[in-house]
Amino acid sequence: TMKKVIVIAMIALLAVSFAFAQMDAGLRGGLRSGLTGRLAAGESNKIEALLTFRSGLIVTGMYQWHKPLQIGEIENLSWYFGGGLHVGISTWWTSAFALGIDAIAGVEYDLEPLISFPLKVSLDYKPAFDIIGGWAGSLADIAFSVRYTF
Repeated sequence: TMKKVIVIAMIALLAVSFAFAQMDAGLRGGLRSGLTGRLAAGESNKIEALLTFRSGLIVTGMYQWHKPLQIGEIENLSWYFGGGLHVGISTWWTSAFALGIDAIAGVEYDLEPLISFPLKVSLDYKPAFDIIGGWAGSLADIAFSVRYTF
């Protein structure tokens, strides 16, 4: 059932987050809300996995490039961009499958120097287009994420 899939996905995301030292994991809120996890893939590159929900479960994997962003006196700010693929399984009304491509661009702020706690917040735009299916893609996916850094 869908509940079992969600529980297994959450356990897998937590297991991966403890297996790697450079990992951020947290919540994503927007048109597609759910779980987010990022794994460092070099000094300024990351791999992000999303488990989001909209008429079903959507699993997205993306490669991202992160760059420092200097705006006045603000430190610990960065911007990022990238892309990847998504797979969706809808079980709310009918069993439907979706497969598509995703892009992402956003800004991220590291709060740790301010609050002495390893927390990051980000705001991004992530358009997605279904190649197969037609219910999982969206051009309007803007989301706010909060991540804990392991």
